[in-house]
Amino acid sequence: MNDNPKQDFEKGLARLVEILVFANAHLAIGRGVADTVFQDPALNSLAPTFWGVTITAHLDVAQHAAFKLFDKRPGTLTVQSLLDLASDIPSSFADASKLRTVVARARLTISDLKRPLKPLNAKRNRILAHTDPTVIRDPARLAQICNVTLSDLEQVMKAAETILNDLLGAYNKTSNHMHLSDEGDYKDAIQPIVDAKDEQSDR
Repeated sequence: MNDNPKQDFEKGLARLVEILVFANAHLAIGRGVADTVFQDPALNSLAPTFWGVTITAHLDVAQHAAFKLFDKRPGTLTVQSLLDLASDIPSSFADASKLRTVVARARLTISDLKRPLKPLNAKRNRILAHTDPTVIRDPARLAQICNVTLSDLEQVMKAAETILNDLLGAYNKTSNHMHLSDEGDYKDAIQPIVDAKDEQSDR
């Protein structure tokens, strides 16, 4: 951070929005490919390793990004640290009177994330960033501790989206969809494979 808190806030907000946008894209692609492939045994059997690794990679990136948004390590850029920055520059906000309410509501939202963040933090620290020895000693227990559900992940992403958009609204009266406009174009890549497989079956 430099000596310009307003600039820090603007850059920090832009960076966290970017992280969330791409996290949502990875989640949409991972979930969408899984739904498409696993519902079509013929498609799944065509390249099971490719599909499995692709789905896992996208979901792992989404989970890691969600962790970063609410990381508790001191000195990191997170949604929480952005709220602290915002509180230091109320006069820079287009709607300064709204800022206190936005920050208070955001802190309550973060407090409500303790349950979904618990397995997410465990998975990041024990599997995604490091390899916990429990994976050798008791893999079933580790899997249970690190069991991040799609519902957990979506709750964390939605909370970040709400908080960041509330800050955008109070700061410069804008909002962000928090999604890439073409994040569903994986369908354009899968459909020709489905069509070719169907044509091969017909022949």
